[in-house]
Amino acid sequence: MSKVGRNEPCPCGSGKKYKFCCADGAGEPREPPPAGSTRSAGVGRVLDWLLSKHSKAMAAAMQAMFAHLPPEQTVELHRQDRETWTAIQINASERLLAEGEILVQGRVRRVAEYLLSPSGPLLTVDLRDWIAQLAERPLRLYDVTDVIPGEQLTLCDALDDEALPIVVRERAGSVATLVGTRIGARLMTADGHPVLSGALYPFSGQAASRVVSALRDAAHHALGEAEQPARTLSRIIYEQWLAQLVAPPALPTVIDSYSGEPMRLITDHYRVHDWGALVESLAAQADVSGDRDTGWNRLVDGDDGQTRSAASINVGQTSNRLTTFFKTQRYADDGRRWFQSIAGDAVQFLTREVSDPTSQLGKPFRGDPASNDDHDSGLSPEQLSALMASAVDRLYVNWADEPIPLLDGQTPRQAIQTPGGLERVKGLLRTYEANEKQSALQQQRPEISYDFLWQTLGISR
Repeated sequence: MSKVGRNEPCPCGSGKKYKFCCADGAGEPREPPPAGSTRSAGVGRVLDWLLSKHSKAMAAAMQAMFAHLPPEQTVELHRQDRETWTAIQINASERLLAEGEILVQGRVRRVAEYLLSPSGPLLTVDLRDWIAQLAERPLRLYDVTDVIPGEQLTLCDALDDEALPIVVRERAGSVATLVGTRIGARLMTADGHPVLSGALYPFSGQAASRVVSALRDAAHHALGEAEQPARTLSRIIYEQWLAQLVAPPALPTVIDSYSGEPMRLITDHYRVHDWGALVESLAAQADVSGDRDTGWNRLVDGDDGQTRSAASINVGQTSNRLTTFFKTQRYADDGRRWFQSIAGDAVQFLTREVSDPTSQLGKPFRGDPASNDDHDSGLSPEQLSALMASAVDRLYVNWADEPIPLLDGQTPRQAIQTPGGLERVKGLLRTYEANEKQSALQQQRPEISYDFLWQTLGISR
């Protein structure tokens, strides 16, 4: 370590001269703390300096961070729990340093520019570089496709399909639950590696769709605008993140990608009077595959050449029960007439259940949506997993060749042709596996494998 002059900024990041801080009797610096904690402490001291020198201007600048919120949302903002409120303060403070302005001696100045000027505080070389980067790097939206907890994140630019994946070193923010989410982040460089600036803007599934639309619309209309496009995108990410906290978006109508009709989760329940006759009748149908052990699928050929499931027929948890499951109202109405015509007196219709798929958002996957039975209904954990695995196989039979909104309408097979698209597909598969891991843990059963989807695409982990 090179010798530090007594009048130079202390390498600990305190902002004080070395002789008034960490110098010991021998005139040698103490061992510095880890770089991340040093930066965090240094940024905290910079904020303290601003508050002590310009308390009124800082208060006004922080208020401006929330000025776009209507009164009722401002009230809701202050009702957030402690953890959320801390995140709000961290993100607002980081944005203030990076992009904010304050009034200094009657003159409006960018905060970062002022801090780096001769009128600013005493800064270490590393802290000066960090603040300079904050001023230059915009917030951007990323898909989190992989996480090594406590070590790193893999990110894909949510607005640029051609961008290469970015591996970001991050300890505190690299948690497994981020896989499959979209986040706003300002990427910095430290020791030659991408790192997070300290602020993080995670979006829920519905809010993520809204912010993508807003960002693309803004990018389309940005030419000729007074505000710099990068700052416009940063502002939108920040404001949309706040909006999901104080005014959660209404749940959308979910559309079946093939038929274009509103999706419904429709289950018809039947009592079976004659299993032999029913099995024989189903076996005689050219468009039906399956058996009594795994259930049946009615397959239809689409105009695009793909084969899809129009109905699934599932054996119930008791010996004389059976359900049929459909994804739209028309499929259900047509499917009920079809099923009763081929089953005849072998079955008796009991009841129909209809639910909106938006009511299932956020709930862990429990296999075929037609099943409402608890995991303790007589099946062993292994039998339950086998039943659910069979349902997953049927539901994902055409997955590789079906357009997926999270892939910007591309099919997985199309998306993997580019490095960025390949990483997005891998991230989607990791999300499926993470959700299944959580569900299996909750239901105390073996996990279902999604290896078949990786193998279908011929890609490795």
